[in-house]
Amino acid sequence: MTRRAEMSSSGPTRRAVLTGAGGLIAVATSGLVIGGQVASGAPATAGGSAVPPLRFFTDAEAATVEAMAERVFPEDGSPGARDAGVMHYIDGRLAGGWGRGERMYLRGPFEEPGHGGHGYQLPLTPREVYRRALRTIDDHCQKTYGDRTFVELPAAKQDETLTALEGGEVDLRLADGRSGYTSASFFAMFLENVREGLFSDPMHDGNRGMVGWKWVGFPGDPSAYGEPYAEYVGKWHLPYHVVPKGVR
Repeated sequence: MTRRAEMSSSGPTRRAVLTGAGGLIAVATSGLVIGGQVASGAPATAGGSAVPPLRFFTDAEAATVEAMAERVFPEDGSPGARDAGVMHYIDGRLAGGWGRGERMYLRGPFEEPGHGGHGYQLPLTPREVYRRALRTIDDHCQKTYGDRTFVELPAAKQDETLTALEGGEVDLRLADGRSGYTSASFFAMFLENVREGLFSDPMHDGNRGMVGWKWVGFPGDPSAYGEPYAEYVGKWHLPYHVVPKGVR
């Protein structure tokens, strides 16, 4: 069931985007299909429940994050980040302990290292980083593209903006003038959150309809299958053709 994504004539495929090969901004691909069916529209969440309400983002922030995620992992004949509920996954994580920085040291002193490898060096929680970055992204777009926000831009200009973020070219300086968290660092955080939203268990509001698991051929929760699944443990060269199941 796993389908290998190759390079398309126009650039890297979505798999290259997620593995970091060939650039991070997605372009049109060869049209991957999940389970032999072309999926479209926003499916219900696991268990048929309704799309969860926003817990942290404002409506405008949610629209920006969803548009950004969709450019990273676009719908291309199979579901994209919007269909998978990636924005709702990120929203839930920011509303929870990770977003509040519960396991982060945020008391300083904070240094600005001249090279990488020092980890998170900022007195802001992830939710504060997102809120600041999203506001700055729209400011950047309005200054660069004639008073238009990110969601108002055509896809090509949205890609230019994400490329600028990835390259550290968007100013995210703190009020005291320090460079703080660079736009490249924010983009790396955002990209990791997109990956999580695509491939985490649907119980966390992402991977809606298990579209991410279906795309890579992951069967989901082993305990959901009982004894037949055990026959394949340690024999991953054999295909395991099942519809993925999440935690129940």
